[in-house]
Amino acid sequence: MAKDSNKYEEYFTHLKKISFTGRVYKKNFSSPALYFCARRFGKLIVEIGSGTGSGVLGAFPKQVHGLEINPIAVEYCNAAGLNVQLIKDDGTFPVADGAFDACILDNVLEHIEHPCKTLDECYRITRENGGLVIAVPGIRGYESDADHKKFYAEEDLRMLDERWLLQSLFSIPFVITNERLSKSVKQYCLVATYKKI
Repeated sequence: MAKDSNKYEEYFTHLKKISFTGRVYKKNFSSPALYFCARRFGKLIVEIGSGTGSGVLGAFPKQVHGLEINPIAVEYCNAAGLNVQLIKDDGTFPVADGAFDACILDNVLEHIEHPCKTLDECYRITRENGGLVIAVPGIRGYESDADHKKFYAEEDLRMLDERWLLQSLFSIPFVITNERLSKSVKQYCLVATYKKI
């Protein structure tokens, strides 16, 4: 347990180091883009891996619920008045089946070596015809974090999971997808939106 506690503390400290510019960018640009993609599916939205609340949850605190695996981050967010629940140790989300219209995973999937459980849980807690919005870093962003475990290229997102029908694939902040930008701009992310089938 002490090992896990140290791991959580280290990554919480890492998350808190987001720069002022990074916070402004997330709050005013990337988070609204992801939120409005999810909002197409309905009002009940959950951000999986909501971290310290600097993403979609923090930009839309009254409209978005958070789920997080790091207990230190959950405590921090709840103290700040954000609605965040702790994901169970086995990866199960503490949420009823079909409870949400859409799930958002903003720069989360690349941290998970085997994402099947996470995708299963997103499917379970999303209503019929609900949505899934996934943002993953480009090449430069992926290489900038030692905690990243799996890189997702466009084709990986196209073939992610047969239970989710791809609706759109674009990049932020550029809209167009471009490998050269992916290699040179740290903030470049691929965004995929899916409909539950």
